[in-house]
Amino acid sequence: MTESASFHKIPFLVPVGSGLNMKNTEVEGQNLDYEMYQYACKVSGKSPSQTEFEQGYQQGQFQFQKDKQLLLDLLETYKINVQFLAEEWLASNTKASAWGDTPLVAVCRLVLILNR
Repeated sequence: MTESASFHKIPFLVPVGSGLNMKNTEVEGQNLDYEMYQYACKVSGKSPSQTEFEQGYQQGQFQFQKDKQLLLDLLETYKINVQFLAEEWLASNTKASAWGDTPLVAVCRLVLILNR
């Protein structure tokens, strides 16, 4: 297999017809946490605030990609399978898949894909 065809170079498997492009799904770091914050606000019926996020983030809040307690809740809620393949983590369910450097990053990315 050539390097360009290597699966570990593809950050996500985006569902066909999802309307997502690769740029939208390669979110990472604080941007991933902000996307998850916006989604959490949507689910809870709260209006997201950039100021609230930035202040909370500096105090250690809203760091979804590092919150290991969140992992099991997301796995159960979205019926996600996680496995280590080709040097990266794959989070998947029957609707979509996402890759990440850690299980939480892969799962957070998948949750965002599923809810766009």
